[in-house]
Amino acid sequence: MSPRIGLSQKMIVDAAAEIADQEGLNGVTLAALSKKMNVRPPSLYNHINGLQAIRTELAVSGLTRLLDQMADSVTEQKGDSAMLSLAQAYVDFAVENPGYYEAALLKVQDKRAEIVSDQIVRIVTNLLIENGYASEKTAIHATRGLRSLLHGFTTLIAKEAFEREEDISESLSFSIRTFLSGLSINNKNVM
Repeated sequence: MSPRIGLSQKMIVDAAAEIADQEGLNGVTLAALSKKMNVRPPSLYNHINGLQAIRTELAVSGLTRLLDQMADSVTEQKGDSAMLSLAQAYVDFAVENPGYYEAALLKVQDKRAEIVSDQIVRIVTNLLIENGYASEKTAIHATRGLRSLLHGFTTLIAKEAFEREEDISESLSFSIRTFLSGLSINNKNVM
């Protein structure tokens, strides 16, 4: 059977991301995709090798988009400014692209995902080291701490858990500055 004209792997992944944005990653099924794209489920197999392949492509695409947004945010910036921009880019990506963000957190067996994940870690660790927040020895620990802070923040935003009137961006900035201050003190004590 030849592939349906006008249907592509990219279109399928984009449709899957839209479903994931609205219903979460568990809402992405072959039945939901075929309904959204107005095709029969077997037509999808001409372009992608099942649901796991769709999840893998979503993960790779989500990681790549996150990497691009983070890299763009820190161009020609240093210190707190670079870290605040990076943090805001991460949170913005997660809030604006919940489907891709959820997929980016998946553990997939794919070399492309591994490479992009390593690039994301390298951006963060390099910023932390170059700006004196961490040493080579502590950079991964600091990166994990920052990722945990940002993931928690985005999760609370997604659940609409910040109900008070104070500005959420100011709360993020305060949290990042406090985290960086602690890293700076710790880095001086380690050296």
